[in-house]
Amino acid sequence: MKNAAAISLTVVTALLLVAVAVLGVFLSVSLQTQEQYRLSANNAYEQAYYQLTESMGNMRVNLDKARAAQGNAMICKLMMDASVCCQSASQALYRFSSNGHSAAALTKFVNQAGDYCAYLHGKASRGEQITAEERNTLQKLGDAAALVQEKLAPVREELGAGGYEFSRVLGSLNEEFSGVMNALQDGSTEYPSLIYDGPFSDGLDDKQAKTLTGEEISAQEGEKMAREKLGALGIEGLEYIGEGKADFKSYLYEIKSEHGSGDVQIAARGGAIVQFSFNCEAGEKREFDAGEQAKKFCRALGFEGMTPVWSAEKDGIIYMNLCYEQDGAIVYPDMIKVKINAADGHVIGCETLSYLFNHTQRQLQKPVLSAEEIKSRSYGELEVQSVRPAVIPTPGGGERLTYEVFGTIGEEKFFVYVDPCSGEEVRVLMVVDGEQGELLM
Repeated sequence: MKNAAAISLTVVTALLLVAVAVLGVFLSVSLQTQEQYRLSANNAYEQAYYQLTESMGNMRVNLDKARAAQGNAMICKLMMDASVCCQSASQALYRFSSNGHSAAALTKFVNQAGDYCAYLHGKASRGEQITAEERNTLQKLGDAAALVQEKLAPVREELGAGGYEFSRVLGSLNEEFSGVMNALQDGSTEYPSLIYDGPFSDGLDDKQAKTLTGEEISAQEGEKMAREKLGALGIEGLEYIGEGKADFKSYLYEIKSEHGSGDVQIAARGGAIVQFSFNCEAGEKREFDAGEQAKKFCRALGFEGMTPVWSAEKDGIIYMNLCYEQDGAIVYPDMIKVKINAADGHVIGCETLSYLFNHTQRQLQKPVLSAEEIKSRSYGELEVQSVRPAVIPTPGGGERLTYEVFGTIGEEKFFVYVDPCSGEEVRVLMVVDGEQGELLM
């Protein structure tokens, strides 16, 4: 009997141990599954968040652009773009509401804004004009979209810092983000895109550099030309590094001066400066004419007829864009970018690729409409500040002559580009504040 009891106890103990082991395995698998589900849900929420904020931002920009447009063709385009942004925002909101979290009020606003854009698109496509009341509604919708962006912005900052999770308990939204969403739903929120590059700065339309002509120089000849062209910068040393890898052959050199060390790139054919940059610390800005400094530097490099078209300052550095001017027209594809130390006025960098690829003497058409006639026209709510001829790049690698109309609506700045013969608007750009300064959208 004792042996039988002992055997029975042993068997029971073994079965319990097996049961505990099996249970442990199941618990481990369950925890792993839960963790995978949590991570999957968090990724889905994060993707939806970025889609929502980007869609609201683009929606707001297109709504505001429409306030600076008068032509029906441009109104149609902007309303179509805004409508697409509304659809994208609605899809993102559906992801947040799919697990029982209410986003009804915000979804309603987005859908109504999309419907209103579709209504204005239809009206403009029939040749009817947008009324002052309808423009006022566009302003309110744009303001509401901007407010939503503002409410959601702190989440983006925490995401960037790497310390934020949308889903902390399985697939549920965390309380912090739920509170943000609730603030957008409960009625407490009333509902009514550093310009370093400037407009059209990426217009490398032709991959054959039009200005690079003449005989190919050697690396030694390139060194001599670099010293001559950058002489005013006080270069103390220049050492050949090797050939550059780009769309054309070039030579790379390391340079040193009292302003710091850096590098310079010279085209092998013709010896044009492609780019150079100094690594130096910037300081507090002093008063000087940055535009004249940049023009003087361009002339020293052999680039004549350059006019400053845009500037911005960040962290003690002035970013200046200059474009070639022909027959009074600003030629945006022929652009040179210059960096200036705000503390002492010395040029510390430049890039000439757009100019090297695009510059040529153009046969510009004679405008039918004068600048005065263009300025006297209506551009929605835009208060026109200036008008000037401008050559801009077009999709597909072309160019066209336009009038650049610059103006403001309240504190917002806009550039409207119109056909010089018909007065039709061909492009609208808005200056918006980005994380790194002002941007054009």
